[in-house]
Amino acid sequence: MKGIIAYLSIAKTLMKIWLLTHSEELKKPSGTGKLVKEVLNDECEVVVWSRVSPSIDILNLSPSNTLLIYLCKNEQQRFCEDISQSINNIIIIDGTWQQAQKIYNKSPYLHKFKHYEIQGVTSIYTKRRNQKNIGLCTAEVATQLLNEYKHPAASTIFNKFIEFNQ
Repeated sequence: MKGIIAYLSIAKTLMKIWLLTHSEELKKPSGTGKLVKEVLNDECEVVVWSRVSPSIDILNLSPSNTLLIYLCKNEQQRFCEDISQSINNIIIIDGTWQQAQKIYNKSPYLHKFKHYEIQGVTSIYTKRRNQKNIGLCTAEVATQLLNEYKHPAASTIFNKFIEFNQ
């Protein structure tokens, strides 16, 4: 038990997930960002995206230890290292693909962060139709990332997602 508590206290200082959420996503009962926040609590911040008033907290994140989970447009953007060794902050754009693309395109400050793509995983999300065959819902993305960190909450999020997805 002491080992788990020690790990959790270390994990809290090592990694935080930032859900940059489209305002419409908060209104949808099919959104899975709320599952991530519920499980991670203080290790997750939900930030409602605004084109005209960006979050000061996200603006202040260091590009050297922050990853944006988003498609890479070029190799210079791609992060290829072990994320569990060098990344303290992970930004997940929470919304539909169209909303995520809008958030990314209208937020130049996001372009300064290294990008990370989760590859080789197929979504099992059934509450909405996936617009892209490579798309994962927010809870699936969080689960994949937390698995890479060997974070104990990964299985809890996944189990809550499976129950939610039925």
